[in-house]
Amino acid sequence: MVSLPPLAAIFLTHFDDIQGQSVIFYASLPNLPADTIEHTTLPSGLHALDSDLVLFTHHELPGAGVFRSRLSDEGARGRRMGTLGVVLAKPAIPSNLFSLHDSLSSLFDQLEDLETSPFAPSTSSKPSSAVSILAKIWHDNRADSLPSFSNTTNVKGKEATRQVRRMIDGNSSLPVEHPIAYMPSLLGVLGPSIVPVYKAALSGQRIILYSTPPLLPLSAFAWCIWSMSVSPPATQNTEASAWLGNVGLMDLTDMKKRKGGWIATTSDAIYKSHHTAYDMFIDLSSIPLSSSTESDIDNIPNTPTPQIFSTFHQPKHTLIPITYSFSDLPLYKSLLLLTSSPPTVHAGISKTGGWWLMAFEILERAWMLCMGVCEFAVGRGNVGEQGHLRLDEGEEDARLLESSLDDENDLITIPPGQEDEIDQELEDEAIRRGKLILRQLHHNTYHLHSRLQEVISSRSPGTSSRSAPLSQVEIKQLIGSKWPLSGSGGEAQFWVDIARVWGMTMDHNEED
Repeated sequence: MVSLPPLAAIFLTHFDDIQGQSVIFYASLPNLPADTIEHTTLPSGLHALDSDLVLFTHHELPGAGVFRSRLSDEGARGRRMGTLGVVLAKPAIPSNLFSLHDSLSSLFDQLEDLETSPFAPSTSSKPSSAVSILAKIWHDNRADSLPSFSNTTNVKGKEATRQVRRMIDGNSSLPVEHPIAYMPSLLGVLGPSIVPVYKAALSGQRIILYSTPPLLPLSAFAWCIWSMSVSPPATQNTEASAWLGNVGLMDLTDMKKRKGGWIATTSDAIYKSHHTAYDMFIDLSSIPLSSSTESDIDNIPNTPTPQIFSTFHQPKHTLIPITYSFSDLPLYKSLLLLTSSPPTVHAGISKTGGWWLMAFEILERAWMLCMGVCEFAVGRGNVGEQGHLRLDEGEEDARLLESSLDDENDLITIPPGQEDEIDQELEDEAIRRGKLILRQLHHNTYHLHSRLQEVISSRSPGTSSRSAPLSQVEIKQLIGSKWPLSGSGGEAQFWVDIARVWGMTMDHNEED
């Protein structure tokens, strides 16, 4: 018996060497037409794989499908390819999709064990065996037949955002298939460039990740980047960026029209040449992606650096390469140190870190001191409180974990009486490290918001002045002294963008 969550739709799509894509079976709740689901669930490049998990969005609902490619029956030509999948009903969130692989694979096994092909012709008067099985599965799992079904529309993205916040607070138990397990691999792939990608997600940019299949790790990477975009709890009215899953050529026109920030994936290289369809393009096609959460990137000699391009705030959407700056290194360094932590260190609830945490604090302080000395030597640093060297730019990033370590219920403490529970429930290593990385980024986001709030609160009283865009004086105050090679233009625009996205300021045209 296949166990599935409440469904909004179920489908089986097929690719024929001659006829192309087609829909073998599709059943859904009212007002959820199939549209182009055969193209969505059979994207470019999948023919090179035996199987994959395709993750997508269908009518703003999260969906997943198991793709399989098999040699055709004896006497036939080519391969037999298709995708069996479902669309989840509200209040499902994208991270739920990654746990569907086993259930969908088991159902696909049943269809392939039939005497006739799962893609055999079928009619309403004489349904095929595969269609009869899928109709029964749909009858048993359609959401509107369940007592708990509610068709009310939730605030866009709020449930997914709440799940992320519970996760980094250590208040949720995650399955091993959760996409946060791919966060350490993403850090290894992007290196220091993870910081400008994080900033792009925070500022509400449209981000697309491109690579040839497999699509599962690409979609998990996109979810990890989306999770970085979650705004601080104080910004209640912020519209969260959307995780869209995989998009193809049939979606190109809609992607150009879509409003708001989003993170998507594609296996169609043509997207790169359509500069108005995105703000940031991350080309991972030269990186060997794996459906395993264990990253082997460091073990591959001469691994290419992924190419990252941006059209954001560029005249005529000109494509320019993006890389990290000197000011991004302290935050990146803290993320690297967290991935080296022993299993006893957790996000939210954890055991005492022992010697490792002492070493971490020493290394982190040494890094700050080195940065401060370098700045001071070129006349850009200054002396802070109690005579310590201080680096304005990047200072918040560099001291993030130090602040965390001082909190009573933060990285290194555990509530009384729960020591045995943590011993009995060892967390998956990739998930543990992924949560630590995400938690550090969210801690940085908290400090960014605090600095913005402090600057805006210092304005003179008056509604119009409170909502006005950041002035040059305020931006300079936020940026501080800059390392000469980092460039202040992008940093200044980042502060303007996050202030607007978080609803702390408005553009001039919004005020009119």
